[in-house]
Amino acid sequence: MTIPPPPSQPPTAGMTPDTDPVVAEWWRKSGPRIPQPSQPLPNTTVYTPVPIGTGPAAEAASVAAAAEAFWAPVGKILAEQATTIASQVGDQIGQLLTETEAQRAARQQVEYETLLAAQRARMDSALGKVGETAQEKARRHRVEDILTPTGPSHRDNLVGFADLLAERITETPQDRAARLEAARELDRQRARTREDAARAAAGETPAQRDLRHRQQRLAEQREAKQRARRERRRAARAKVGSSDRTRRFRRWCILTGISAVGGYSTGLVSLIAPGGPYVGLLLAAAGWALDLHLRDRGRLRVSEVRGPGPLLILIALRVPVASGIAVASGIAPLFAALPLF
Repeated sequence: MTIPPPPSQPPTAGMTPDTDPVVAEWWRKSGPRIPQPSQPLPNTTVYTPVPIGTGPAAEAASVAAAAEAFWAPVGKILAEQATTIASQVGDQIGQLLTETEAQRAARQQVEYETLLAAQRARMDSALGKVGETAQEKARRHRVEDILTPTGPSHRDNLVGFADLLAERITETPQDRAARLEAARELDRQRARTREDAARAAAGETPAQRDLRHRQQRLAEQREAKQRARRERRRAARAKVGSSDRTRRFRRWCILTGISAVGGYSTGLVSLIAPGGPYVGLLLAAAGWALDLHLRDRGRLRVSEVRGPGPLLILIALRVPVASGIAVASGIAPLFAALPLF
């Protein structure tokens, strides 16, 4: 069988090409499409087809229906709870007007303790089922007693908020100081309990924990003594009038002069005098920093030191300060004219 040779030209040779890309390539698309004119024909109206049940009126109606359907349950709930809310507010106002503060505090404390007891009973029952021992339960109770507030919150309701405002307005400075100290002590106990739990999880032994507690207790006692001394000094300063400032300044000058004489007699003034006033200022600044540190960071004034022993210690410790001031002010040569030397 002989195969004829291929034609020299395609079958479409000589045909007029179609220049419309939409019609010419309809087989590449989903089907033939009729091109739309760019502008409407004159004296004609173009209608855009709209599905039935849609349009501006239908959209407004659907939005209103959706909003009504959304807020209908909310309105029903508010209508059902309005009576309960009104009764609760009325009860709180009645308690505020009829109960005394002591009666209200006692009632809230009893309710709070009852709630805590019920919660602890449920927790004991749940942990007892998983094998908690009596020692573990006692330890957990001790931690819960420290971490749990001792009383109900004042901001639970309107009555508690009114009581809180009344307490803050009528409390004295002593009451406020006692309240803040109790809050600091409670925060300290809670922080220590959390630290104990973290260190126990890290492997701390009971002996190490007892040693650390003893060190913390001694440090707290020392801080308490320092605070008490500062409070006594602050109270004593409050009683001093403005006329005592001259006496305090005179006492400061006398004690500083005695320290400067001691620095000259020991040769400290003669040693730093060739360096000039800048060396004197440097020595005075260094001695003043040490002096402030020893006087509780300046909380104890020089004129407030009493007693022969503390005065001798103060004079000896302030020798560098006084010597530096003498050299910086240029009065070091005057010590040679004193009858003591």
